[in-house]
Amino acid sequence: MKKMDISTILASAIHESKNQVGTLLYQLQGLKDSLENKDGNQTKITLIEESLKKLNDEWVEYLYLYRLASDGYELHVDTFLMEEFLDDQVFALQPSATAKNLKLDYQCDASLTGIFDERLMTAVVSTAVYNALRFAKSKIVITAKMDENFLVIAVEDDGNGFNPAEESEDNLLDSNTGLGLYFAELSANAHIARETKGFIKKESSVNLGGASLCIYLPQ
Repeated sequence: MKKMDISTILASAIHESKNQVGTLLYQLQGLKDSLENKDGNQTKITLIEESLKKLNDEWVEYLYLYRLASDGYELHVDTFLMEEFLDDQVFALQPSATAKNLKLDYQCDASLTGIFDERLMTAVVSTAVYNALRFAKSKIVITAKMDENFLVIAVEDDGNGFNPAEESEDNLLDSNTGLGLYFAELSANAHIARETKGFIKKESSVNLGGASLCIYLPQ
């Protein structure tokens, strides 16, 4: 019997699990629609729904991570108006923030554009926001700006900030973030312009006082 690559088996299992979560989300939406708006179970169902959405996004992230790590992902870059991109991210993630009584917003110059892979950056931003949802006290803001030749997309919160002990590279895969930071780093590294690679930074949020995950993409 031919020996199989365990990473390929795991990737297939993740893909199947993602499909199963999608089915559960569809069935849950049907149940939610059948209940009256004032039904006390609506809140519980919404929380379950948001947890399943987060799990589904994590499966997507892991599949991208597998492809990036195995050089099996082909980058598809295009030019995007950042205001529209960030608005789409907030619209998709707003229910998760609302379920935790947190405000989610975005800030950027209305004329700012960026060149990047939309699928990867959507997954990176959602991963960063989901992590921020665990620590924010009241607010999360997604920002975008130019810093020299880099487009910088940042997810900031008003929580307690990053623990200095977590700043070392050896702790990149800590228990709080799982593979999230590693995925963000690989996704940023995949963006190359004039032999310059993208990268990430864990910083303190100047605006909100909490943590800030910044993704630097060469333009």
